[in-house]
Amino acid sequence: MLTRLCGATLLALVATIAIAQTPAQTPPSDKAPTRGPAMTKDAAWDDLDTNKDGYLSKDELKGSPAWVTHFDKIDTNHDGKISPEEWKARGDSAKKN
Repeated sequence: MLTRLCGATLLALVATIAIAQTPAQTPPSDKAPTRGPAMTKDAAWDDLDTNKDGYLSKDELKGSPAWVTHFDKIDTNHDGKISPEEWKARGDSAKKN
């Protein structure tokens, strides 16, 4: 009887230690995954996208008044941010002129 009690106690102790060492699960995020530094081949984009979310906001462009002035023209879908596609289209249209 004592052997069974010691065995059950030991098993409970081992299970508790195993559960305590299991890493906590990270809850899923509603936000899109962020990009790391230098995620594009465009050095200007990488420098301007300071929060590395893959978009340019007016706040990120405040150091460049010319970009802020033209922000609404570049942001063709008017969602309040410039996507890489909108940024590239801006460069493509400038090359045509």
